[in-house]
Amino acid sequence: MKRALPTLPAGPTDAGIGNSREFLDLLAHILVHMGHSPKKLTREFDEICSGLPEPDHAWNPSYLNFLTALPGVIARWHTDEQLLNSAGVPVPLLLKGSVSLTSLIARVLPDEDPAVVVDFLIKFQGIRREGNRFLPTDRQLRFTEQNAWVYGLRALLGILRTIKYNVTRAGPSDTIQERVAVSLHFPVHALPAFHRWLKKHAKEFLWGVYRNMVRHESEGSSGPSTRLSVAVFAFEDPMITGTPSASEEAGPGRSRPSVGGRRRSRKVGKR
Repeated sequence: MKRALPTLPAGPTDAGIGNSREFLDLLAHILVHMGHSPKKLTREFDEICSGLPEPDHAWNPSYLNFLTALPGVIARWHTDEQLLNSAGVPVPLLLKGSVSLTSLIARVLPDEDPAVVVDFLIKFQGIRREGNRFLPTDRQLRFTEQNAWVYGLRALLGILRTIKYNVTRAGPSDTIQERVAVSLHFPVHALPAFHRWLKKHAKEFLWGVYRNMVRHESEGSSGPSTRLSVAVFAFEDPMITGTPSASEEAGPGRSRPSVGGRRRSRKVGKR
């Protein structure tokens, strides 16, 4: 019988990644720095929140912390020479042992229960069984449905942290990477093909970034460390993909409004 997935412990709702106050604090500082009145922002936020329903369940920041750490197990499996064969391909691992899936998890996520990590890696199809051993299904872990937006919150938090730092504290020589490529008149009908292209190339680009990070980690240091993240995003303005009118707008014989397709990479700091 298949074992039910363990439930993650509930952490304090006002602490950890996903703390609502930090999101609001960062955004408020950015907007006020741009010239928006704090009093006006207070009124607008109150009006916005007054029209929103209460959530079905309380926010659990430990869930976001856990989810965003899971890909580290898969990535380490693909870069640790001890876990690769002569062709550089990950080797199958037993669940327990001196060199095993459990020992790998213990190195990457020392504070997590290995059994819980294994269950969630299976749930997200990040690993598969081969007899009594396990193998990663890809170099990355794919989150879908509700877990995708949960994971995206860390990227959003990173964006806000980087922007706040760049606009309020950074000097000309110490800004954190924040580059944008903008097309002011991108054809709507080409959006699907462009997004497919970007996903393919972003995957390889980010893998190279991760390997660079690993090289620095392997150098070892007794000093403090931080969580460094890099991401690639595309922004549409106005938003076309996923809207009811998207297929109509892109249909043959119809005029297509200008859309800004942006690629934003923060490859040096938060994000």
